[in-house]
Amino acid sequence: MSPSSPSGRTVLNLALQGGGAHGAFTWGVLDALLDRPDIEIGRVSGTSAGALNGAALVTGLVNGGRQAAKDNLERLWRKVAEVGAPMTFLMLPLRKPGLGIWDDALPLLSPYQTNPVALAPLRHVLGTVVDLEALRTRSDHPLFVNAVNVHSGLSRVFGPQDMSMDAILASACAPLMFQAVQIDGESYWDGSYAGNPMLWPLYREALDTDIFMVELTPLHRAETPTTAKNILNRINEVASINGLLAELRALDTLNRTVAEADIRLHVLSLPDAGSALEVEPSTKRAVGPALFESLRRTGRAAFEIWLEEHHGQLGRRATVDIERRYLAPYAQPGVAA
Repeated sequence: MSPSSPSGRTVLNLALQGGGAHGAFTWGVLDALLDRPDIEIGRVSGTSAGALNGAALVTGLVNGGRQAAKDNLERLWRKVAEVGAPMTFLMLPLRKPGLGIWDDALPLLSPYQTNPVALAPLRHVLGTVVDLEALRTRSDHPLFVNAVNVHSGLSRVFGPQDMSMDAILASACAPLMFQAVQIDGESYWDGSYAGNPMLWPLYREALDTDIFMVELTPLHRAETPTTAKNILNRINEVASINGLLAELRALDTLNRTVAEADIRLHVLSLPDAGSALEVEPSTKRAVGPALFESLRRTGRAAFEIWLEEHHGQLGRRATVDIERRYLAPYAQPGVAA
């Protein structure tokens, strides 16, 4: 059994995936989680939209506690909807690729041609919800975000000691939408290409721990994408899946080979809980309060159902079989996962 917090509450370390607008599902999950006084939030690792959610969450927790965190997450998504409103009409209607003008152009045009203001709108949003000093403190909720170095292809994890607005923006820097973010003279792109999210920061200091992952990326899509934007979407998802698999293989190896290791994984998945429209690739790129609120409600309801079923297992055993759900389906015939 994992050690609990000094208050006796179960501690969950959060792994928050990226997924564009689908990150509003994570908002709903976190909103419901913050209503549970018997569960303590520990370390947080987020990528892309998960990095934004994580930064808003930890800022609120450090500065004002649970209610402040709930308010800050709501502020984040309200602000994202506001700054994204001018582009919404170009992204619609969903599922009709010939009519989503800007959306269809993304695979063809460089952000250095089409987006000279780069990440300025998102930087403004973060300026209203992120307190860097709060993120840099050695609190009970250290935040980790990751981004990919464009030059080396390696993933870099930014922790409290080197957290910056640029690090958070880099984690969410979709290469065909935004210009690369410069940090220490190097260029960085969205972290989901290497790890969505990185899991090792959540257990490196404690091998007896619980990780709760909010999963936004479908492991399997039945259809073969045929439009340019959906092909690109699936390429991005494949990179995300393989990055996650690498993290899960490492975690599974630790559990099997290190005597004191008991890293318990729990997963709440949008692809399992959401409607067909909410999981549809085009909705990742849509921006609007109605969509965000729908995903928030779905996330809240999904967490409440999940917790009712699994609460007694927290701190005791994993609720996900890593081998069966993640590793075995992706193993090559005749090769162990």
